[in-house]
Amino acid sequence: MIHNEKDFRDWLDAQLSEDIPERIIAFNINIYESPFLVEIVGSEEFDLDNEDWACNEDWLPKKRQIEVSESLFGSSWQTPEQNLLRFTKQYVNSCGSISQKGLSNKSLSVGFVDGNLNIVKHT
Repeated sequence: MIHNEKDFRDWLDAQLSEDIPERIIAFNINIYESPFLVEIVGSEEFDLDNEDWACNEDWLPKKRQIEVSESLFGSSWQTPEQNLLRFTKQYVNSCGSISQKGLSNKSLSVGFVDGNLNIVKHT
């Protein structure tokens, strides 16, 4: 379960340490509510003007979803999205070898399933 930024970082490190085909050029971190979950999926496509690329599931990690503590979810849907977006931006800006290797030349976004994407990184 993800309770804080360290848990999120550890989870994302584990996902990006898996075997990811070179054809994957973008990742999306999906946020689900009821129950609160996150997952990361990889896509062979990326388009800044068309968010449908994030519907592709060309790569999935072995453990697809992880529960997120309700402590990260406030009274509105914006709070969890802002928290997870902040965690993701900090992860991308970190100097960790896994984040650098796993996201090298890749795009990354975060958003609720069936919601708008927040582009964190694009190449």
